Amino acid sequence: MEHEEQADRMEEDAERMEQHSEQLGERIDDVEDDWERKEQDASVPGARPDPHDEDETGDPDAAGADEP
Repeated sequence: MEHEEQADRMEEDAERMEQHSEQLGERIDDVEDDWERKEQDASVPGARPDPHDEDETGDPDAAGADEP
């Protein structure tokens, strides 16, 4: 019985970790969306895109497009 109890606890832990992972992913998406909105708002100091992040075309959105 001890192995079954341990397996049950491990399954519960895995489910709990999966929920936390999903919640963290949602929070990350929310923060990224918020930052993108702030980058477009000239009234937010320090949130303008870094000109060094631009690619050769001058398009800051294209920089790093081939990166994951």
